[in-house]
Amino acid sequence: MRTAVLLVTVVLAASGCDGLVDRLIERNLRRADRTLLTSPDLTVVLCGTGGPLADAQRAGACTAIVAGGEVMLVDVGPGSFETLDLASVPTDAVATVFLTHFHSDHIGDLGEATTQSWIAGRTRPFDVYGPAGTARVVDGFNTAYAADADARTLHHGEAYLPRAAAGMHAHEVALADAPDAEAVVLDRNGLKVTMFRVDHDPVRPAVGYRFDYKGRAVVVSGDTRKSPNVVKHAKGADMLVHEALSRDAFGRAIAVADRIGMPRLAKMAKDATEYHTTPVEAAEVAREAGVETLVLTHLVPAPSNWFLERRFLSGVQEAFPGKVVAGRDGMRFTLAARQ
Repeated sequence: MRTAVLLVTVVLAASGCDGLVDRLIERNLRRADRTLLTSPDLTVVLCGTGGPLADAQRAGACTAIVAGGEVMLVDVGPGSFETLDLASVPTDAVATVFLTHFHSDHIGDLGEATTQSWIAGRTRPFDVYGPAGTARVVDGFNTAYAADADARTLHHGEAYLPRAAAGMHAHEVALADAPDAEAVVLDRNGLKVTMFRVDHDPVRPAVGYRFDYKGRAVVVSGDTRKSPNVVKHAKGADMLVHEALSRDAFGRAIAVADRIGMPRLAKMAKDATEYHTTPVEAAEVAREAGVETLVLTHLVPAPSNWFLERRFLSGVQEAFPGKVVAGRDGMRFTLAARQ
C-alpha cells in the first residue's frame, strides 16, 4: 500500500501536479486520529494478529488499548509498530507496553516502538511493565539501541530529540507463584490494569492483562492453554482478546513434515500445539466468562482467505453464543464509556 502511494506521488510530481502531491503528503502527515486521545471511550486496535509464521498481511502479536489519553500496547511483535502507525493511532502518545512473556514474536518490535514513538514526539519516559525478567529484556534493548539514540540526538539536537526520553524503563511486577495469581499494575486517570498469571508452561512467567475504564473492560489473554484464570479475570468483561491455534492444521503440518523427512520442524510444531488454546477452547473460555465479544488474535496458522477462516472458526459459534471476530491487523473496536 505504501509503495503504491509513493509510486502515484512520484508520477504526479513528474506530471507537474505539485499541488495534488502536497495535499497527498499533508494527508499522510496528518493521518493520526488524535480524537482517540480526547475520547471518553475505551478503544482497542489490533496492531498484530499473526504468529511466528511469516505472513505478509499480519504483524507479530500486539494489541493497543487507548484510554484516558494514553496509548498502551500489550506485547509488540515484529512489524507491529508500523501496523499501529498505519492504523492512524497517534504514535507519539505510545509510552507504555505491557509484556505477557518473552518469546521473540511478542517482543521483537520493542526497540522500534521506543525509538519511533520518540521520533514522533514522545517526551515522557517509555515504560515497560511485565513479570519477573522484564528488566533483563529492557536492558538488552536499551543497550542495542543506545548508539542509534546518541546519533539521533547529536544530529537533530536535544530540543527535538531529548536523549533522556530515548530509552525505556522496566517495571517488574511481583506476582505470586500460584495459578490464580494477580496484581494491579496501574491505577490512574480512571484506568485500572490488572496482571494475572496464565498457563503457558514450560514458558514461565506468562501473564495476561485486564483493562477497566469508565465501566468497560477488555481482557487480553497472552499466550496460554485454556486457563481458568483467564475465565476468572474475564468475568464481566465486554471483550476478550484471546490467542488461538488450530491443532487440526498443525496436525496436518506435523504429518507432512514427518513424511518428507523434516523431523526437527515436526517436533517444534508438535510442541507448539501443547501450550496454546484452540479457537473452540477460546470460545469456551468466553462463554464461561460471560463476555459479550470474543476477538481471536495471534492466529496460528493465520487464515488467508474466507474458506480457511471458516475452517479455522469451525465449532466456535456453537461453543460461544456471543459475537466472534477473527482478528485482522488494523481492526478497531470502540467501547463507549458507561460512567
